[in-house]
Amino acid sequence: MANRTGFLLAEDQALKVKFSGIQLSDDRDTTRDVQVFFRYPEGETEKKYPFITLELMDVNHASVRQHSDSTIYSFRGTPPTGQASGHYSTDGKASTFTYWPDHTDDVSTLASGVTTPFLSAREHVPVDLLYQVATFTRSAIHDRYLHAHILTKVAPFRRGYLDVPVDDTSRHMDLLEWRSADMLDEEAGFKKRIFRKIYTLSVTSEIPATSLVGLYQVDRGEDGYASGGTTFKDKLTLDVLA
Repeated sequence: MANRTGFLLAEDQALKVKFSGIQLSDDRDTTRDVQVFFRYPEGETEKKYPFITLELMDVNHASVRQHSDSTIYSFRGTPPTGQASGHYSTDGKASTFTYWPDHTDDVSTLASGVTTPFLSAREHVPVDLLYQVATFTRSAIHDRYLHAHILTKVAPFRRGYLDVPVDDTSRHMDLLEWRSADMLDEEAGFKKRIFRKIYTLSVTSEIPATSLVGLYQVDRGEDGYASGGTTFKDKLTLDVLA
């Protein structure tokens, strides 16, 4: 499956991958794959127990992680003729960035055809994505196994993470709470129980605050003005999300 690009789309796909691939064994030692759906499957969607549902509940501005408006830079490795590369390097600096959230791990690919040595943007806006994950089983042992597996392997209380391959980032994924929410099975005439657990997860993300900008050095004459009659050619704006 190709990596999806775009805010929320990349995180949705990564979360589904995170909860996919779980297998359970029943009393007859028969292996069952746990299906994963976005929201509760209805109508023509065939569901087989056990299964997991994912749903985005909210997007919140993570103001506690928001810095003041600062500029971040990406050096493309092509200093102007006669300039030392070290003068233009951004290696090891806090203002350096190489990826564009939910789009690519190499921001320079968004500016193909532009030859400026630097790419720049305002620092991205941090947000928290709140997801609700629910497990549905018809067996108490399956419910117990899924609960243990999620708390120890998928969404532990500490050091949880979510890998988003499209921009090669590893996000914080925190388990905020979980609760039991068993229900009666409507398809069985409300005579059988469906064992259900509900987990609330918080995943970090970012939204670009500005478009991508290209920066390069302007040659100036003895009078201090740009040579050749050029005065405002130090910036090139690209709408990378168009």
